[in-house]
Amino acid sequence: MIYSAVVDLALAGFLSLYGPKQASNRWAVLFFVFVGLGSLSDAVTYSDLRSFFFFLLQACAPYGFAMFAIAYSDKMTRRVQKVLAYALILPPVITLFISPLRPEIRFDFVLMLLWAAPYYLGGCFLLVYSYIGEKDRVKRKYRLLAMCFFVPPIIAIVVFDRINRAVNQHFDGYLSITIVAWCGFAFFLVAAIRFGILGVRIKFEKQLHDQKIKGIATGAAMYNHAMKNRIINIDMLTGRVKEWVESQRNEQINNDIERIMAETQQVMHMVKRIQKQIEDVELEEEPANAIDMMKLALHSNRHLLEGKSFTVTTEYSVIGDMTCDKLHLQEVFNNLIINAVDAAENEGGSLAIGIHESKGGIRIDFADNGKGMSKEAATRIFDPFYSTKQREENFGLGLSYCRMIMRKHGGSIKAVSHPGEGTIFTLRFPKYRKL
Repeated sequence: MIYSAVVDLALAGFLSLYGPKQASNRWAVLFFVFVGLGSLSDAVTYSDLRSFFFFLLQACAPYGFAMFAIAYSDKMTRRVQKVLAYALILPPVITLFISPLRPEIRFDFVLMLLWAAPYYLGGCFLLVYSYIGEKDRVKRKYRLLAMCFFVPPIIAIVVFDRINRAVNQHFDGYLSITIVAWCGFAFFLVAAIRFGILGVRIKFEKQLHDQKIKGIATGAAMYNHAMKNRIINIDMLTGRVKEWVESQRNEQINNDIERIMAETQQVMHMVKRIQKQIEDVELEEEPANAIDMMKLALHSNRHLLEGKSFTVTTEYSVIGDMTCDKLHLQEVFNNLIINAVDAAENEGGSLAIGIHESKGGIRIDFADNGKGMSKEAATRIFDPFYSTKQREENFGLGLSYCRMIMRKHGGSIKAVSHPGEGTIFTLRFPKYRKL
């Protein structure tokens, strides 16, 4: 089992050093550490240390894998995941208290099978289910790789280890599990080099350096784009304040000064988050009302809409809140509103916004009557740095930012457009985000 320990600890090291800093990878690292150290239980001679390692392998590893699968499947809110993290640790703790510890720890493997096997098999089910239910083609490929990497070894552990110990009261599957572990490690290396798995992509040093530089530049540019929109609003509001000061319309001045302060606070909030967001956006989720956020986005852009004589109609049928990152989602709405205004060839354009509940969750539509776009452009509009607007101040990052934020929410953004017939952007949020 020493060979298995080397493989598992190497995998933990790979994920810890090179994998994205997200909950699912942290649980995966913990699982591999439990299995790796636990595999050393037969190699050490000190009884207390051997008992500790054996406890990690038999009681803690199922817990680590179950929590990894829950986090990776992205089917539950953070609040539910936190509750499950505390609830699912109870069987391992109870097992420790009811097991004899001297001279070495001894488990009731029949009793352990009743909870450890569901942890393992339930985790495998979540991985398979998340792959089947994934609609995004790129994410679906990565989920398939993760499923192929984890499910066969876990099934082998349940069959050769858990069931064997419970039925025969002994374990003779060292060779089988070692072979499966090394096959899994080989699959991980091939997948990491060829495609990327669990966020790990092995490349030559220069390629890795270039990708990091590009990632930093892309992240910074996206936030630069978002802050540009806020600064434009501040500039427009300031211009209006100057006009109203000259005409001594105090009520309007006070209202716009409040909006300027709110816009400035939003910019400062984003600036504070740039450092930790530049590598990867991590959502700060809280309950929020989609209708209220939309109203705020429209209010923030009211001078832009008024200046272009732009008409906005709304239809809301969603009642209640949803869990989301309010700051990022607000920026998604702002981007789509500004895009609709830019798509209008002349003054007098229109935008119809709808927020509705559907069987799959929450749907938000932005339908404009602009110039539309070609089929080729529609397939590229979500690519970074691609823009249909031939102006220097347009960076081609707004829609790629929107897609990234929607994916982080477990949702999607789609566009339907034809030349001369306008464009419809549809945002879809999964049902579990509805409170």
